Amino acid sequence: MKTFFKKSPKGFTLIELMVTISIIGILSAIVYANFGQARASARDEIRKTDLKNVQLALELYKAQFGRYPASCNGDGQWGGSSGTNWDCPGAQTEYISGLKPDFIADLPFDPRTSSNRSYIYRTNAANVPVGAPAGSIFKLMAHHTVEVNSITSYNQEFARCDRHYDGDFDCPTNPQLTVYAVYSPGAETW
Repeated sequence: MKTFFKKSPKGFTLIELMVTISIIGILSAIVYANFGQARASARDEIRKTDLKNVQLALELYKAQFGRYPASCNGDGQWGGSSGTNWDCPGAQTEYISGLKPDFIADLPFDPRTSSNRSYIYRTNAANVPVGAPAGSIFKLMAHHTVEVNSITSYNQEFARCDRHYDGDFDCPTNPQLTVYAVYSPGAETW
């Protein structure tokens, strides 16, 4: 009796291999995209934790000295991470003067610092607002670094400005999506 079926060679055909590789590639792309989103979200949570920790250290400093510490560039000036638009003079790396090591072990730095994106800090100068002593008001921001968990309303925690204020360059009508902030009363409009 004659058979009409040929024995197929062992192994896979080129088409089977191409289909398998394509499926693996698609699944890898999906997993990588989701993993990247999770990493960005985790960095946003680190930013929030950093801001809260520094805020606590600032309040402890004020309780001891009666004022908030100046930025590395002085009262009334923004100070930020080295290599940014607000970096400190010389080789100084502490963007908040006098806070380390007594009130915080190390000042945090944003996980993705670049020239216009970092943690920045500022206190008020003397008589700004009128009659206020220097260092009586502060604002600390994760400036243009937020990746996933954006601020969409001034009612949210970490919004840059107070929910009742809107309408100028620093506090536009809609919040800046990529900025987190903590601040003392009086810095709502910075």
